[in-house]
Amino acid sequence: MRAVNLIIASMIDIEELYERQFAIWPLARENYRRLADCDRMTVDVGGESIVVQYNPARIRSSAADISKDAIARRRCFLCAENRPQEQISLDCGEYEILVNPYPVFDRHLTIAFKRHEDQRIAARVRDMIGFARELPDMTVFYNGPRSGASAPDHLHFQAVPSAALPLWSHPSDWSPVKTIVVSGTDGDEVAQRIEGALWNLRHGEEPDMNLYVRSDRKGFIEAVIIPRKAHRPSCYGQSSGQALVSPASVEMAGVIIAPREADFAACSDSQFIMKIYDDCGYLRCEIPEISERILSVGIVKAEKLDLCFHGAYSGPFSSGLFDRDISVRALPDGQIEFDGRTFGKEIIFSAVEPQSSFTIRDVMIGIGFHWQQHENQSFHGDLSVRWCDGMLQAVNLVPLETYLRSVVSSEMNAAAPEEFLKAHAVISRSWVLAQIEPPLKFPEDTCRETSEETVRWYDHEAHTDFDVCADDHCQRYQGCTKASTPQVESALEATRGEVLAFGYDLCDARFSKCCGGKTELFSTCWQSVDPSYLPSIDDPYCGRASKEVLSTVLNHYDLVTDGYYRWTVTYTAEELRQIIKDRTGMDYGDILEIVPLHRGPSGRIDRLRIKGSLKDRIIGKELEIRRTLSPSHLYSSAFTVERGAADLGGVPRSWTFCGSGWGHGVGLCQIGAAVMASEGHGYRDILNFYFPGTRLIKLY
Repeated sequence: MRAVNLIIASMIDIEELYERQFAIWPLARENYRRLADCDRMTVDVGGESIVVQYNPARIRSSAADISKDAIARRRCFLCAENRPQEQISLDCGEYEILVNPYPVFDRHLTIAFKRHEDQRIAARVRDMIGFARELPDMTVFYNGPRSGASAPDHLHFQAVPSAALPLWSHPSDWSPVKTIVVSGTDGDEVAQRIEGALWNLRHGEEPDMNLYVRSDRKGFIEAVIIPRKAHRPSCYGQSSGQALVSPASVEMAGVIIAPREADFAACSDSQFIMKIYDDCGYLRCEIPEISERILSVGIVKAEKLDLCFHGAYSGPFSSGLFDRDISVRALPDGQIEFDGRTFGKEIIFSAVEPQSSFTIRDVMIGIGFHWQQHENQSFHGDLSVRWCDGMLQAVNLVPLETYLRSVVSSEMNAAAPEEFLKAHAVISRSWVLAQIEPPLKFPEDTCRETSEETVRWYDHEAHTDFDVCADDHCQRYQGCTKASTPQVESALEATRGEVLAFGYDLCDARFSKCCGGKTELFSTCWQSVDPSYLPSIDDPYCGRASKEVLSTVLNHYDLVTDGYYRWTVTYTAEELRQIIKDRTGMDYGDILEIVPLHRGPSGRIDRLRIKGSLKDRIIGKELEIRRTLSPSHLYSSAFTVERGAADLGGVPRSWTFCGSGWGHGVGLCQIGAAVMASEGHGYRDILNFYFPGTRLIKLY
């Protein structure tokens, strides 16, 4: 966990701050004195004892104009250069602790970030936990920019005595509004779970919520999230019958601040207070719980499917299936034939028991790559057979963690080092969720083809009928065909629900087999965008993979691929001419020049000119280049071009490509990560190395 750089030794430092502040700032001293004389009353609201405090000094906050125009016009009162000369602070590294001059409680602190940046909680939850641990008798809370923050343009927390907040009487069953409670002794784990809940609440930006964190003196952390429906209630206003009650964290935790006498009187009515909570918070049934997703995975597309069911399956047919071989065929009229009967455009075979499975015969894997082959594959879960353009599409409906059990075992050997398997589980989970929930938004780049140029890439958007496919185009998923191991089960259990996040987005956590010594940028292979968490980095690990390490991390069909770290491919002139013609459908004639026009930082080419006696064109991006110059695919596009001696007509007799790496090279290098694990690095270290600036969050 990233530690907060604090210099607080004890609560004595806070008391000294108050003494020094009161000695030189009469306004703060007088406001704290007046606080003791504030009128208060307790109102029973749905069985909760809600405290109402008449506090005229808080009208600055309750009536604050937080519109963009108003924020732009005023000077930020949390920036050091704009604060009153009398206001002093306690230095805490990136933060300063200030005495709040307009208090709600007898100890009321503001914890302000030193730099002026918007009120955003992403990546700052660990800071809150750090402060809560340093201030064990206090609650550190955060008001979202649309959930009570009077300074939404400056990152800050507040801290008040925990005993003063009725919320803590029973936070998991706080009747006025919905709460989400997270607790534990491991600060990293608590932070991950908080951030997972916040990710689930946000809608493309900062979630609307209030967050509270406290810690006892033994290190037990308790956090409460209150999701917000609205910033202010329908009764808010200065007209007759309205009230200047603007709920922030204090109010949502059970202490209503009334800045005017009329507001204080109105709050004596429990129904009035309940309406405020109803307007600003949620009932329990209105917030979806975070849960494991069910994925739809496209397995194979064919005119006929030969299937075998193991265990019991049910469906829209006359009787259940149990240990049966069947064939399903696509009819030209848009129907599906099965068991002598015809059905509409979809049949779902539902697993009756968790151990039920089905086998699809003759599934092609590694489509278009040099390891392409057929095999029978078995899957747990439900099977959807869909009619599509005269073909049948087999789609496995499967829980995410069951899907990952196969992905981790299919992408790499299930006997690989456990820390490597943990890292792979996290990035595989991150990638699939980043594509679909909600889908990532990239620039509106489009593949293009003109008479002079072909620019094409291959990514997840090719799938519209299911979430992901089962082949290398997305992530290898071979169902329960790939036997799991105790290492895989342990890795999945240890990282269950964990994903990589950057800001408010899940990371598009790409990976390839071997980067060749330097990872590549996203824009070299796909759209023209480069997420900051996918930089090009020097990778010293993949080049020192021993045969022993490779034998534990690669599956049998990958072990046959040798020399991928540094490789050479040579073609005769006629071989290359025919390969390019077969792969592009265009006859370039005799190949006269092959010229790399642009390379990414790893040396991978994303624009390549091929000049022939009949045609002269530019092609890109990375994968299109690899598939154009090989009967399957070159290992990577990080290669140099060597021309053989020319014949009498000036045509090179041969072409040699000297390359490095296997795959696109973006993100995690699987071989490099496996070497890191074998050398004792933990999965968090591996993820930090390949995806700098990211953090782990726990979605479920």
